[in-house]
Amino acid sequence: MNTFFIAGLQRSGTTLLSVMLSKHPEICMEERAVAFRLITTLRNSYDLLPHNLEIDPEDFYRWLIETDKKQRLRTLLDHEKFSQYGSIREMIRRSIAQKLESNGKRVWGDKTPNLHMYLPEALSFFPDARFIHLVRDGRANAFSLARRSYQNLQLSAQQWVDGNMAGLVNRDLLGPERYLLIKYEELLLEPEATLQQVCHFLGLPFHEAVLDLSNKAIPDQEKYVKKTLDRSKIRAYLDHLDALQLQKVERIQGPLLQRLGYELHTKGILEQYRPLSLARRIALNQMDNLRRLFRSRQEGMVNKRYVKIRTPFLNRAYDFLRILTQDLLSRQIFKALFSRVFYTEKHYSKSKPTGTPDREVKRH
Repeated sequence: MNTFFIAGLQRSGTTLLSVMLSKHPEICMEERAVAFRLITTLRNSYDLLPHNLEIDPEDFYRWLIETDKKQRLRTLLDHEKFSQYGSIREMIRRSIAQKLESNGKRVWGDKTPNLHMYLPEALSFFPDARFIHLVRDGRANAFSLARRSYQNLQLSAQQWVDGNMAGLVNRDLLGPERYLLIKYEELLLEPEATLQQVCHFLGLPFHEAVLDLSNKAIPDQEKYVKKTLDRSKIRAYLDHLDALQLQKVERIQGPLLQRLGYELHTKGILEQYRPLSLARRIALNQMDNLRRLFRSRQEGMVNKRYVKIRTPFLNRAYDFLRILTQDLLSRQIFKALFSRVFYTEKHYSKSKPTGTPDREVKRH
């Protein structure tokens, strides 16, 4: 089955590419990312199954999919007939095949930023999938991450290095016929040539519809992806970062920027190369964590719409404790506090599969 994923760091053009490819008459793009929901459900099953061995497997996995907190899997997967498939992977494969057939499409795609960090998990579900990894100039990406996600600029610069190094390794593992790296700048400057390359990679003919960014269903002021390509974004970071900030970013990103073909601004910066130490990463991450605790509003995307999001304090407090624990405590303790399954009796009886005990499973 022909499946592919769009990966890459946030703020690197993954949404733009997904919108363009969704216009191809033979591609069925998921409206909302499902890859992480599949990975999360798989992880939940490892924690949950030992406590529910008395439950029929079909009931167990059907319930697990139906109670997925994002509600994205139940609309994709034909989980009501789980026993007919023999395995979760086969259920996923057949469900996608049915969706392609009902929509008259040949290729199924999903856009999940940062999926490049979870390649083994993605391949466990989709062993033959292809991956398109978006790369953006590290300085522009770091600036955009810092501004939109309210995080430290140097930490954003290091995340760019970590994420794109993973992309290079993934390409070496799978080969260029399965893992394609393309630049965001090329997508903006040469959209037709870049989309021709992508279509060829997916085994599809190029179609001019992919160059049409119009979306009449969303008002212009609410669109996350505008109807024209904004090439000013390529070097906009130069209007916002001063020489010292550029130097700090390039000191972290320099070798990889050069490896990927980006011109450096700071003379002799390669000799000053110094990635962030673990202690520095934790310190910067926790400073950002504390700031986010007291920031109730932020900007983001919901269903391809540009929105301003207000997060309740209790949610922010929970996230603060989760990130604090993740950085400072062992993985075993973090899992026990935030990733394990907690049981309560309040709501479980309302949604439990037949034969399950009277308890609710609440996943965090």
